[in-house]
Order: sequence, then structure tokens, then C-alpha cells
Amino acid sequence: MNVKFRNQTTKWLLAMAFLCCPLVMNATPHQEVQNTKIQLNLKKASILDVLKSIEAQTQLSFVYNNELKALQKRVDFSYQSDSVDSILQKLATEYGVSFLRIHNSISVKVNAPKATADRRPIKGTVVDEKGIPIPGVSVVVKGTSIGVATDFDGNFSLEVPTDAQTLVFSSIGYHSQEVTIGKNTQFKVVLKEDTTELDEVVVVGYGVQKRGDVTTAIASVKAKDLEDKAVSSVAEAMVGKMPGVHIAQNTGAPGANLQVRVRGVGTITAGTAPLYVVDGVPLAKEDLNTFNNNDIESIQVLKDASSAAIYGSRGSNGVVLITTKKGAEGKPSFSYNTYLSIQNVSKKIDLLNAYEYADLVKDARNNSYADRMESINKRRAARSQAPISFSSADDNATRLKNTNNDYNTIIPVELQPYLQGVQGLTDTDWQDEIFRTAVMTNHSVSISGGTPNLKYYSSLDYLNQDGIVIGTNFERIGLRLNLDGKTGIFKFGASLNPSFVKEDKVNANGAYNENGGGVIASALHYAPIFPVYNPDGTFSFAQNEWSASTTTMVNGVKRIGNSQTQAWNPVALARLTSNQTKANRLLGKVYAEAEFLKGLSYKMDFGFDIFSDAQSTFKPSTIPLSNTAGNPPSEAEATSQTSQRYNWVFEQTLNYNKNFGEHHLNALGGWTMQYQRDESNYMFANGFISNSIQTLNAGTVTRGNSQASEWALLSALARLQYSYKSKYMLSAALRADGASRFGNNNKWGYFPSLSAGWRVTGEEFMQNVKFLTDLKLRASYGLTGNFRIPNYGAQGEFSYYSYVLGGSSPAVVKGMGASALPNPNLQWEKTAQLNVGFDASLWKGLLNLGLDLYNSNTYDLLLNVPIPRTTGFATRLENIGKVNNKGIEINLSSNINWGKWNFEPYFNYSKNINTVKELGPGNADIISSGSIANAYFITRVGESIGSYYLPVVEGVFKNQAEVDASLHYIDTPNNYDYQTSRPGDFKFKDVNGDGRLDILDTDRAIVGNYLPKFTYAFGTGISYENFDFKIDFQGVYGNQILNLSRRYFYNHEGNMNNYRGALNRWKSESNPGSGMNVRANRVSKGQNGVTSTWHVEDGSYLRIKNITLGYNLPKNISKYFSNVRLYCSIQNLYTFTNYEGYNPEVSNRTDATTSGEDYGVYPLARTFTLGLNLKF
Repeated sequence: MNVKFRNQTTKWLLAMAFLCCPLVMNATPHQEVQNTKIQLNLKKASILDVLKSIEAQTQLSFVYNNELKALQKRVDFSYQSDSVDSILQKLATEYGVSFLRIHNSISVKVNAPKATADRRPIKGTVVDEKGIPIPGVSVVVKGTSIGVATDFDGNFSLEVPTDAQTLVFSSIGYHSQEVTIGKNTQFKVVLKEDTTELDEVVVVGYGVQKRGDVTTAIASVKAKDLEDKAVSSVAEAMVGKMPGVHIAQNTGAPGANLQVRVRGVGTITAGTAPLYVVDGVPLAKEDLNTFNNNDIESIQVLKDASSAAIYGSRGSNGVVLITTKKGAEGKPSFSYNTYLSIQNVSKKIDLLNAYEYADLVKDARNNSYADRMESINKRRAARSQAPISFSSADDNATRLKNTNNDYNTIIPVELQPYLQGVQGLTDTDWQDEIFRTAVMTNHSVSISGGTPNLKYYSSLDYLNQDGIVIGTNFERIGLRLNLDGKTGIFKFGASLNPSFVKEDKVNANGAYNENGGGVIASALHYAPIFPVYNPDGTFSFAQNEWSASTTTMVNGVKRIGNSQTQAWNPVALARLTSNQTKANRLLGKVYAEAEFLKGLSYKMDFGFDIFSDAQSTFKPSTIPLSNTAGNPPSEAEATSQTSQRYNWVFEQTLNYNKNFGEHHLNALGGWTMQYQRDESNYMFANGFISNSIQTLNAGTVTRGNSQASEWALLSALARLQYSYKSKYMLSAALRADGASRFGNNNKWGYFPSLSAGWRVTGEEFMQNVKFLTDLKLRASYGLTGNFRIPNYGAQGEFSYYSYVLGGSSPAVVKGMGASALPNPNLQWEKTAQLNVGFDASLWKGLLNLGLDLYNSNTYDLLLNVPIPRTTGFATRLENIGKVNNKGIEINLSSNINWGKWNFEPYFNYSKNINTVKELGPGNADIISSGSIANAYFITRVGESIGSYYLPVVEGVFKNQAEVDASLHYIDTPNNYDYQTSRPGDFKFKDVNGDGRLDILDTDRAIVGNYLPKFTYAFGTGISYENFDFKIDFQGVYGNQILNLSRRYFYNHEGNMNNYRGALNRWKSESNPGSGMNVRANRVSKGQNGVTSTWHVEDGSYLRIKNITLGYNLPKNISKYFSNVRLYCSIQNLYTFTNYEGYNPEVSNRTDATTSGEDYGVYPLARTFTLGLNLKF
């Protein structure tokens, strides 16, 4: 025994040293349960009754086959203060049964009679779908009492009658399976998991609950749904798995966080993200890219207000509960998971090539020349002067003469070879230049095990992901240690999860600029006639010079000449600028629990989430200041920014859990307090003497600031859960939150909830309804709050101002002045939600159905309300306004066994309707600006939050007759020429019907919204023997995208490249193109450039999200491992959509009132993966 102990400990210590996680392990065998004294006095009872009585008095559970006749024989049993071991020994001796204990589970078998001449031996192994052995499986010859249970390695052997035909394999949590014996002597049986039989336990916040007793709306994702996914964020593996939880991947940048919304958007100005809780610790920062997917045991999302109310003021947007893996009693178990992924861009934009671009520029210059000459001749006619004749065949010198040197009318000399069809000229595909085939690798090792007194789980994870855009990378190192111990009445534990992240970024999103921004936009805009590099190997910025100011001449001829044209060489932006962030995170908790009385326990938790990061950027002087040629070289610039966040939470809870006959009661009470402090520092420097030294000390720091803020939360909570026969269920909860963020008159908020459930199939009148295995009706109502507002919104704020003081020698001095009025009545936004639904299982789990209907009202919205100017302020933050979300969620799944085949199809559907019910005084509209001029969003009563508010394009003027019959534009202060529409220009709708067009103000309409009408997902898992296959589809329908990039890709001005759709533009009255595509014109026409319905596109899509094929090696090949699995997968294989941009999930902005923009965003990657999982 001592030798065995030392060997086991040595293995364990070596493994933990490898993971750098020192543990203390007690390997002494645990005898507490076996030595427990119990009393039994049963009359006319069976052995099964004895086993059930033992289960009721201990923590043991028994696994057996109900059909074994030996277990049903009725006799009298009387045991007085005997130990469990003693009773089991007596049963084994007197009744011919035997027991095999694994942890706290004991399998029961009836001893087989001794072999006779008419019997023959057979043996085999029972494994699960992943090839992992299953201990304690009952193996019985059908119609007899001959049977055994599998051992720890899933093996069995027994003597069967020579005429035996069928073996029955059964185990709790798995579908029973019958196997024909025939002449076989060796068997390998794969059992499929039966989730309907498992009576699965789910995390519900401050505790767990049997899924069968849950009366609220909770969605779940298990560990197996996260496996085989080559993703850097846990959220990406959750996409499409839960109805009512919309997860959008707005950007494909490596390591980027996804946008998660639960049941729509219920706020206008406060945060919309759910609360994340990991192992009971609320996250201080919503970055899920610091977690290792292989560490996660399950994810539950509390969707309705009743389930989330236990989190009170932070539950309004839903709560995501992440539970990590724990150790289990037994010898150390090792696992190693690794994969290699190859990524490429999932879609490219179809742009004009260099020759097509040259033709567009020529067309734009000719039209600009014609418009200019028409305007000149009108003025000449007014002066009784003869018109000047002109033609598109005029050379540049003639054009300059006729137009008084209007350089927007000439054909650039650089285009002449292209227009003449000379082959072999520069034709750069700028997308090919910035996109690359990128590699992602991941390695994850873990060890778990323990004794009855101490269990452990530890892991080490490394991820390195190159981005598909050059210059981008995400790297993560993570370590996890979970400990759970027990001694006497005490339980204790700790979890520790340090992680380190390094990100190299490029500013891919938004408009192009000389500071390194807009790499994607620049790649799409940059003219294909220019090369990436100059002949000397330096980066070319030829388009910046080509689009130069009016002083630049080439051989006496002006170039394109428009200082507003801004596009920088995107390869130079990505290669020369640097933007790196390094972040450290320490997430963890410690806890202690004592069970003073049976069922009554007291628990203390202390959790923490400490986060710090440092970001540095550098732009060298080799990137031009602007697009104006002849400018002096730019100055090198650098920034340095650091931030720290310290968050801790201390909780004390008292829990009472008791069975009274067929009644079950769970009561929870407690209090919590949480504190968070944020600090940040920022510095900017320029004047660097060299591009090689990029630290701030090599330049001159000219700007800087530092900030600090803090908040605190004090809470009390209570919950009562009751069930009778698991047929009638009731749950009630109340949480009171006091927060520093809110006004002195409303520091406390109270958040109650109530839910009930009825298992209809538990009633006598349902017993003859054989096809209905389970039916549970649910209803809930609850109140939650939204905590996500500025820390000091209720308090008067002061800001720094500069004042000029003094007479003849004035000096600038700093001072402070009030910048916001206090509001002592400021309080939480509140959400009241009613939810009704049901869960059903038909034909013993062949079909599982869940349905939820909900109606959610969020009120006391935080809005800036106008106040009298006499106060010295324009607005004040107040609680006013109301938003409604209502919808339906459907979840379908099945588990079909057909011989060696298993099918697990699923489908889910979610529809949410968002409506603004009330706003500020007079229900005045809230108008929000987009990223470019005249792009407006509106939040209006009766409509959805953040709808697009734009002029309506009815088409393109096909001829002059249509122009003459059209309405005139009213005068505007903008520099747009609305009075001179011509054939080929946009034709707008008179929205208000007043007979005039004012497309910048009154002639606008609500033309779409970023919120989808419904989302859906479907797929299936298929397995056959050692092979398994999965395919997942995920889709969205009914949302619109405001594609602001079309302002440039379809402007037809010729100052930058365009979509290939520009080939279908209006060219003449006889060739009007598509009827929705304006003519080319070098001079921007106001009505053609204003953001309108022309920029709104359908964002619906269906994506093949994931395809995985796996194979588990047979045991005889992988005899040194308990399981070896190989797999290959494809992520984001293809997206079916009419959207013209890269990604229909796009949104440059994430706030509720201005989401849905596409203004140049990092595309999604298509990922091909090869992976290996080892367990031993």
C-alpha cells in the first residue's frame, strides 16, 4: 500500500511541476461514507428498497438494472446502527449480489451462476461517444438475471447460455442498447448520452438546480459544444447555440470580442452587454478572449428577469454564467489538446481593375467637363455672348482654356496608356496585398484528479493567432488552478486564473487618415494603377501626390487635383505604423463552507478580477501628413496609454437544502459587497529624431492626462425554491442593491421575482399518453436593473478650463467650472419581464421541444433631458422613457439511434420586436449622427431604437425630360449644388408631400434598422462507430446595414477605386445602366453624395458556421491512452447573403442608437483546422 501511495504521489507531483502549479495532495483513503452508521427496519421489502434507504441517509448512489429479479425479492431487513460497508457485505453474502464502488457511485450486479457445459464466455468494452470507457454499466442477458457491471476501464466478462440471443446494456445518463450476441465472443459497445434521463444539474446563480425543476428561461451550452472550435473567444463558440442570445462577430480581428445581446436592446444610453459571472465572480471586464475553451464545463445564460433577478441591478441585459472544470476523485487524468489552423479572408470585394478604373476616370472627367461648359455657356447666354463649342474629344489644353483652368475636367496623363489598351501595366490588387494566409496554433494541457479530501484541476494554455490582415496578431498564455477540499463539516477551495495577452493591431476600421487609420478602406479605395513599392524599394505614396493641390504640375499639365481625396498606401499603413497592447489579468476566488446541520450550510466567497494593460502606438515620419504633394515630411508621433482595473467581491450566504418526504425545499439568504477602481494614464509625443527609437523619451511629450474613478455596490439577497414530487415547482427571489453611482435619494433598488412550474406528465391522467415522455409548463415574472451608467452621473461634475487673465501681459491659467448638474433622484433603469413557456420530451427523447414567450418593459431610461437655459446648462441626466421588447423562442432537438448510427439534429429560432414607448418631454425624437455627414439615426416613439433616418432614393433620372418634370431642391447652407440635377443623378422622394425637396431635413424617412426580425440556427451531429461529424448553420433575417462605404465605392468621381457595380452606371440616355447607379462625375454632386437609402442594404444571411469530422482511434492502436481523437474542421465556410460588403454582421459602432454601420471593417476569416485530443 505504501509503495502504491508513493508512486501515485510521484506521478502527481511530476505532473503538477510540469504545469508550474504546486498543490498539496492528501492520498489517504476516505472512509467517512462507508463508516456512516445507519438504521434500517424494513418489512416485506426488496433489496432495491434497501438501496434506496441507504441513498436517502448517505451521499451514495446505486446503479442497477430494475429488471433483475434477484433485486426484487421481498423479505424483512433489520439493521441497527450498522455501517454501510457492513450492510453491503451482508447483502452480498446472503442474497448473491456484489458491489463495485467508483467515487460515490456503486454499481450492483447479481452474481452469475457458475459456468456449465451449456454456457460460453464472452467479454467486451463499453465506451461513450468519445471512446472513453464507462464504468458501472449493467450488462444483462435479455430475459434472464444473468449479468455483470463494467469495471473502471469499461470492461466486462461473463458466461452466457449458448442459446442466448441479446445483451442489454444500460447505465444512468445513457440510452439503453440491445446488441445481438450471435457467434461473437468480443464486443465493443458505444452508449449514447441520454440528456433527458440524466436529470442534469444547471447553474442558476448562487447555486445549482436540477434542470427538470427549473421554472425560468435558461439557455445552456455544454463543454462538448465548445470543443473542436479554433476560436480565440469563448463567445464565438457559442454562436447559434442558444435561442434568444444574439452573438454578432462585428469584426474578424484576431482576439476581438463579440457583441452579445440577450433578448434585444432595452436601453438607449446605458450599456447593452450582459453580466458575465465566472465561477461565481462577476467579471470587471467583458473580455472573453482571456479564457481557455478547454477549461469550461458549461455556460448558462439567464434570459428572463426572474432568473436574472438574483443579480438585481446588473441583470437587465441577461446574465452569462460560466462554470469551469473541477477535479474528480481518482488517479490523475491528463489531457492534451492541440490544433493547427490555416486562415484566409472569407470574402473579397469585387473591384474595378486598372483598365476599368481608367475608363471610369475618363467618364467622370468628361461629365465634369460637360457640366462645367454647360454652366459657362448659360452665363454667356445671359450676357448675350456666343456659346463655346466643346466635345469629349477635346484635349487637356483645350479643356483648361475653355474652363479657365478647371483641373477637374482634364484626363490625367498617367491614364493614357490604360485608355489606349497598352498591356502589362501596373494593376495592383490592393486586397491581395493586405490580406494573407494566416496561421493559428493552440496547445492546451491539463491534469485533474484527487482524493475524497482534495480534488484538483489545472491547465496551461497557449494560443498564437496571426490575423488575415498583415501586421495583426493575437497571443495568449493562460494558467488555471481549481482546488476543492473537504474535511469534516468544512469545505474549502480556491481558483486562480492568471493570463497574459499581447495584441498587434492595425487600425482597420473607419475612414483613411495619415495616422494609420482605415487600412481596409484604403485598400478598397487606392487606385490600382499605382504600385505598392517605388523602384528603390520604399513604399509608394503616388496617389497622395496624384491627388495633389493646384500647385503641382507634370509637364505643364495639372494632375487630378482634389485635396479632399485621402487614401494612403494600405500596406505602408499596416507595415510602418505600430499599435501593440499587452494585458495581464488575474481572476480568481477563495471560498470556505461549513455544514453545521444536515442541509444547512454557511459559505463565504472572496473573488477578484485584476486587469492591467499598456498600449503603445508609433507612426513614423515616412507616412505623409496628407495627400498634398510637396508637403514637408511628417513628424513621427507616438502614444503610450496604461490602465488598471481592480475589482473585488465579498459574499456571505446561508443555504438550507432539505427533503421532507416528497417535498424539496431550498432556501438561500446572503449579502454581498463589491468594489472597483479604474486608473489610466495617457501621453503623446512627437519630435522624434529617428524612426528607429520609438519610446517616448526619444521625442517630446506634448500632451498627457490621467484619470481615476471608483464605484461600490452593497447588496442583500434571498431566494426560496420549492418542489413537490418534482411535479409542482415554485421559486421566489428578492435582491436589494445599494450603489454609489446613483442619487442620494435613490441609493437602493429592490428587485423581486416569482416563477412557477407544473410537470403535467406527473399527473395520473397523463399516464396513458405514452408518446409524451415529459411536459413541464413554466411562468415567471421579475424585475431587474441596469447598472451600466457613468460613475458620477448623479453628481455635479467639474471640468478644467483655460482662462486668459491680465492686462498688458495676459497669461493663460487653468481653472475649474461646473460642467454637469447633479441629480439626487437619479436611479436604475428597470426591466419588468413576463415569461411563459414549456419544455417537452416526446417518444423517450426522440424529440425535445422548448418554447418561450416573453414581454419585457424597460422604464426609467437614463436620458439627457432639456432644462431651462437660466441654469447655465442645456440638459440634465434624468430617468425618463420606456422601451418594450417582446418575442418568441423555439428550441428543437432530437437524439436518434439507428444501429451503430446516431443522429442529433437541432433547430432554434428567436424573434424579438423592439419598440420605443416613451421618451423625454413631448416624446421628442432623438437624432444621432453617423460616422459621416448627413448619416442620421433616429429613436422615435413607436419605432425601434436607432432606426436609419435618411432621404429616399426613387431611382436615377434617365433623361432630361424626367429632370424637367421633377421637384426642385430648397436652398440649403451646405455646399451642395441641389439646383442643377442632370440625367444620371439621383431622384429623391418628397417624403412629407409639400411639393419641395429638403433631403437634409424634412424629406427623410425611417428606412430600416440594424435589429434583425428573427435569428435562427440548425445543424446536426452524426456518429458511426469511431467516426463523428457535425455541421452548424446560423442565420439572421430582416436587418439592414448602413453601408457608408458605398459613399466612396460607388461615388463614380474617379478619385478612388469603385465596386465593379460601377460598370453598370448611367452613361447616357440611351444607356442608363441599372437605373439605380448614378453617372460618373469628378465634381461631387450634393444629391448623389448625401447618405440615403442608396447606402442601406439587406443584412440577412445564412452562414455555414462550422463543419467538423472526427475519428477516435481504436483501443488496440492507442493502448497507451484512454482516448485519442483526430479531427478536422472548417469555420465560416460560406455565407449566403445579398450584402455587398465583407461581413453582414458588421457594425463599426456598438451603442444602441447608432449601430449597423459599415465604414471599413476587418473581414471575417475562413478557418481550416487539424486537431488532436489525447487523454491518458
